[in-house]
Amino acid sequence: MRALKITLVALTLTLVAALPAMAANCDPFASFTCAQGASANVKFVGTGNLPTQSPDQVILANNVAFDVNVTGGKFAAGDDLVIIAAAPNGMTGTLNGMSLTPGSFNPANLTNSQVAGITGTWSFLGIPANNAQYGYVNLGAFSGVPISVTAIGLGQGTVLYGLIVNSDGQIIATTANSEAGVLDGGTTTTPEPASLTLLGTGLAGLAGLVRRKLVKS
Repeated sequence: MRALKITLVALTLTLVAALPAMAANCDPFASFTCAQGASANVKFVGTGNLPTQSPDQVILANNVAFDVNVTGGKFAAGDDLVIIAAAPNGMTGTLNGMSLTPGSFNPANLTNSQVAGITGTWSFLGIPANNAQYGYVNLGAFSGVPISVTAIGLGQGTVLYGLIVNSDGQIIATTANSEAGVLDGGTTTTPEPASLTLLGTGLAGLAGLVRRKLVKS
């Protein structure tokens, strides 16, 4: 009996300790609230990835369609895909032809990690955030298959997160920083050692050619 009591106490403490991990990983905004245990499995599929030092990974292109995919989870008829956009220099453009509802960039509308990811991405890309704003748009029903999204006219460095919202207005799935999209997130390519050697050889050859011509003249 004593052993059983100890086991029950240990199990209770384990469940209590696990509660923070089960809590929703989103913040409520607009008319949306957070469901218990919202999963972070909304993913953007674009043209490539930023280097791993960047908080946000997936590169998206303006005026070109990209996919928003959701892995795992159970979704029902009436669940919607909502896209949140954070722009460093004013909110412009459309997603699938729909304008975003704009507002001042307010960290209360995102989790702390998302805010850190967004500002970290802008810093990584060298994009000054002179007029940071966020906006959101409801793209409509999500059926469980990837949705094609076209961003037109959004500013460079705009970071996108996806939310799945159920018919009760609760957020049941979100995007992790590593799966968020960043529009036109170009970076400077560092030449490989072999490329540098080839460049050096070419410059040396060019210098020799110029020297020979000068001697002949």
